[in-house]
Amino acid sequence: MNARKLCAWVVLSIGLLIGLSACAASVDTSKSRSRSVIESGGIVPVEELRVAEYLNYYEQHLPEPTNTAVGLDLRLGNPQAPVTGGEVWLQAGLQTRAARPEDIAPLNLALVIDRSGSMGEAGKMSYLKQSLQVFLRSLAANDRVAIVAYDTHTEVVAPSREVGDGQWIAAAIDRIQPGGSTNLHGGLMLGFQEVDRNFDIRRNNRVILLTDGIANVGVTDAGQIAADARAYNDRGIYLSTIGLGRDFNDALLSRLALQGQGAYHFIDSAEEMDKVFRKDALGLMQKVASDVSLILRPEPGVQVLGLTGYEGQPPAGPVEIKLRDMGTGDSQILLVQMALAPGGSGLRRLATVELHYTDIIAQRAELIALPVFVDASTDASTGAGYDPLWDVEVLRNVTIQRSAEGLKEISRLYTARRYGEAWNLAYELEGSLRRVAALTGEVQMLTDADLMRTYQTTLARWVESQTGRPPQTDGNPPAPRFYRGLPSATPIVPVIEVR
Repeated sequence: MNARKLCAWVVLSIGLLIGLSACAASVDTSKSRSRSVIESGGIVPVEELRVAEYLNYYEQHLPEPTNTAVGLDLRLGNPQAPVTGGEVWLQAGLQTRAARPEDIAPLNLALVIDRSGSMGEAGKMSYLKQSLQVFLRSLAANDRVAIVAYDTHTEVVAPSREVGDGQWIAAAIDRIQPGGSTNLHGGLMLGFQEVDRNFDIRRNNRVILLTDGIANVGVTDAGQIAADARAYNDRGIYLSTIGLGRDFNDALLSRLALQGQGAYHFIDSAEEMDKVFRKDALGLMQKVASDVSLILRPEPGVQVLGLTGYEGQPPAGPVEIKLRDMGTGDSQILLVQMALAPGGSGLRRLATVELHYTDIIAQRAELIALPVFVDASTDASTGAGYDPLWDVEVLRNVTIQRSAEGLKEISRLYTARRYGEAWNLAYELEGSLRRVAALTGEVQMLTDADLMRTYQTTLARWVESQTGRPPQTDGNPPAPRFYRGLPSATPIVPVIEVR
């Protein structure tokens, strides 16, 4: 990785993490991690493919609410359906208001920096220092900042103090030198302690952890690290995480950020830098909604077949879907695949969708409930030619979700040594992405299609090693199927967490 580019990625990512610092986890690392693995010629591990996270990496185009902290936008893949029944797609979009200056609280921040030996590779530490200095100089004079570093040992490089004119920052950062092992737990706890020492309910109390490695000194058990961090999270000190390179514990950093109501980013490319920068340029985000969930109440004759990020078929009847907390200018999408039974013509009620959340600023619970109707028609156009994904915006998001589900299936097929099937699926996914990109004109989807082509090259080598010849196509890839994993038992209490 080019160290100069890494410098830019780091400083811009930290800016976004601060922006989300009081916001629950903006965890979109699954997409960037999978891209990095594919570009390096590897196979994306199934455990690193989180479908809801992958989908919500993409920019959405939802209306901003006017009278509520969070808006609920419902959109059908096709507002019509045949009277004979069929497949129906519902997109539920959540959007919060853009940031306002009066919503931005001053910081009480600790930066926890990995200075283990691997950080000295390719000038990584040198450019990281430059990034941190630029970032810290951008803070307000009344923000509080502490700098903690760790290798085999831990050190408070600079105790918490107000930024002031910022002249003290350069000397503090310059003292950090790489070397030694990775005492991630020790460094993280020291960062929490610095913030805790100056805890102020009026401030945004936050730790940011930057690491390129895996804990190998001190407490190394991921469960124990998460539990110890949770104790501080429960006291109102939140945590964001940044993974650098490829040799860090993705599951741990994701878990820490989720429970710490912070952001988790993997930095690997100029594209990722641009995405972070554009989000940050919209203004610093503050947490505005917690305990966010959707309750889906399908009508008789409507069966829920799938939900974004849920493995297996969802429970029958009403179901509550737990979503992540949200900050200002934040959005998230949930897709619902349903089967509609035959019935009469005219407007048919499909479901009622309830949005529940706590308005952080107003300190009260809020509820928005909206019905969903479809126009059941006997018109010929809704018969054999019925397209459940007629709406381009819904088609676009379903295609993205399908890509994430397909990548998970490719990983499973590869593990089972079914290389030919894995290659075929990557080929199918590329075709779908290119077809939808032609409709939407979205550059990101074309980039993703190129990435699927790269994946085919990797998988083709495995096919040839197994069969002695490269994979063959007829030039007309069929539309990919959906992959939701193995059927899972219906939970006793139908509350779903999607990932």
